[in-house]
Amino acid sequence: MKQIRVSLFWKGLDGWKAVRVWVMNVLRVVTALLLVIFFVLTFIYVLPTNPIQSRLKSFLDATIGTYFYQDWELFGPNPIDTDYALLVRPLTNEELKVAKIKGAPNNGWYDVSSPLWTKLQGNRFSAYETFSNAITNAVISYDYDPEQQPLKLMVRFASAFCKDIGRSDANYVALMIRERQSSPWPEGKAPKSRVVKTVFVGVYPIDKSVENIHLYQR
Repeated sequence: MKQIRVSLFWKGLDGWKAVRVWVMNVLRVVTALLLVIFFVLTFIYVLPTNPIQSRLKSFLDATIGTYFYQDWELFGPNPIDTDYALLVRPLTNEELKVAKIKGAPNNGWYDVSSPLWTKLQGNRFSAYETFSNAITNAVISYDYDPEQQPLKLMVRFASAFCKDIGRSDANYVALMIRERQSSPWPEGKAPKSRVVKTVFVGVYPIDKSVENIHLYQR
């Protein structure tokens, strides 16, 4: 009787082991299928516009576009052809009075975008990318939404910059957007000069509540 119980016990263990192996094999197959589906959807998502992508657009946006957004496109079909930079000019109360009469000053402007790009190239694993992308996105979005969130972000970035460089005497900040297009394909050996366009945004009170970001201090 005891031998029968032992035999049944071992048979039960063998049965559980078989079930466990079966479950693990199913999990492996499901995981492999999910990975294949993920890579296929990602590949389709980053391809240039095509009929398959157009047909699956809603599904791709709800999956890859929502949870695994890709900020690049395969083969770079639409490369960036313009550099957008935010220019900042701190203004004291006296300088503001002069600016109201004569217009914004021509000197004393700071490029707050280019230093971040330079530092980002030297350290890819840093916060420079977050700040530089946020500034660039705000500048680009300003064309479509000039009176809302993009403008508020630019004012806050400019205010943080003034605080970072120690301009406690400035109570206002003038903003300007610089658009510099990439060099056109040269027809000969001498490349053509880049087209530069500046757009004056306006003068705004400095936001004293912003924190010191310690990115522009020397």
